[in-house]
Amino acid sequence: MNRRQFLAAASSVSLVAHLDKLAWATQAPNLTLLDVQRGSDRFQIDFGTPEGYRTAAWMLRDIRANRVGVPKVEMLQLAARTQSVLAEHHAYTVFEITSGLRTHHTNSVTEGAARNSRHLPDENGQFYAMDIKPIGVNIDQLAKTLQYPAFGGVGVYRSHVHFDIREYATQWRSKK
Repeated sequence: MNRRQFLAAASSVSLVAHLDKLAWATQAPNLTLLDVQRGSDRFQIDFGTPEGYRTAAWMLRDIRANRVGVPKVEMLQLAARTQSVLAEHHAYTVFEITSGLRTHHTNSVTEGAARNSRHLPDENGQFYAMDIKPIGVNIDQLAKTLQYPAFGGVGVYRSHVHFDIREYATQWRSKK
């Protein structure tokens, strides 16, 4: 994808306000490619295509409520960049999705979930967080790579890493 194609895609998905934070993304190879699994489903997704984006949204659905939301493209781009960096410096990894979209009901019955979770959809159905387990690298390597762009939230848990898109950088490590 060249710069012009990226900018056209970005404007169509309301990224224009955040392009300054994504300056690194225009130079990253395979910016729209993700290798993810959830349960027995595994897909290598190009979320830069309409079909690929729909597949990413489906993989990040609220399974309990059987609801598909609208994943923030910046979140998908951060995941893709992270997979690329990990492959270059550590090992190829597949991201096992443990959580994406959560309805208010699902969030209310999820142990330890924040009331204002970034997994919750906004008024347009868009959500801003993923929980993933890396297959092929350890959780600390994944967390360090996700923290590199210095925006968004990264939480390290014993079994997974949470990351989200927000206006400021924050990090935490669970005691559980």
